[in-house]
Amino acid sequence: MTMTGPHPAPALPAACRDWCRAQPPALLVADEYVEIDLDRWNLRLAEKSIDLRLVAGGPDGGRVESGSGYLRRSDLWAAGRRARGSLEESVVTLYMCAAWLSGHPLRSGVRRGLPDFRVADRGGHRRESVSSHGYPLVLHEVVDWLDAPTEAMNLLRHGAPSGRPGRDVPDLGYPLASLYLSSLGMAWGAPEIVPVDPAGIGTLIHAGWTEIDSASRLTSRRYQHYLDVIATWAHEAAVDPLVVEIWLVQNWHDRRELVVSDVSARAHRGSRPR
Repeated sequence: MTMTGPHPAPALPAACRDWCRAQPPALLVADEYVEIDLDRWNLRLAEKSIDLRLVAGGPDGGRVESGSGYLRRSDLWAAGRRARGSLEESVVTLYMCAAWLSGHPLRSGVRRGLPDFRVADRGGHRRESVSSHGYPLVLHEVVDWLDAPTEAMNLLRHGAPSGRPGRDVPDLGYPLASLYLSSLGMAWGAPEIVPVDPAGIGTLIHAGWTEIDSASRLTSRRYQHYLDVIATWAHEAAVDPLVVEIWLVQNWHDRRELVVSDVSARAHRGSRPR
């Protein structure tokens, strides 16, 4: 077990090291894509009077605005770069992250239905920390906090500290918030900020991480410790942290499939006539 500051990190599994070293990072991460139903997403956005439309890539690489489209990690990074310039682009980036996450077959973290990241207007009075369209300004301000992921996560999830104006972003759990921060980070030179997924946390716990016993116990401080473990493993394996994070998620599902297959095989053997 190695140390990440005062916190112990479990030993790097040989399976993780070998798998990560065998992957082509550009294809594995940048081209990780999901298929989304643009009509369904844009109809939901219109029904909630959210003034934006999602677009995606087509099979030939061109842009499509209706029907089925594909979102890649590299699309999220490009959106993250645009988010540096405006709150509106930050909102678009967050919804692209939500669409990517909800469409991914191995990931979770977006609630059912369409998330609404606006702050409710109670009594017609808005605080200074909310835009005219209802979006908390911290959604854009976190681009200046990428060197402090814990602070950035706190801003998104809990708003500004006491004494400072700043509302938190509604409907934002750790998986989506961390994917958003990771997309901003990849656009602006902070590749050590990686997403967090319940499956990945499960693999870390299986490998001996004792910081928490489930993803539900995650906090902003523990999120930083999670990033430290990923960075430690990535350094030891000499690979990109994002590759290690993908292995964590994939490994959880691989182990789950083995358990399901074993249970099914046992049930089949038990049902044979004697």
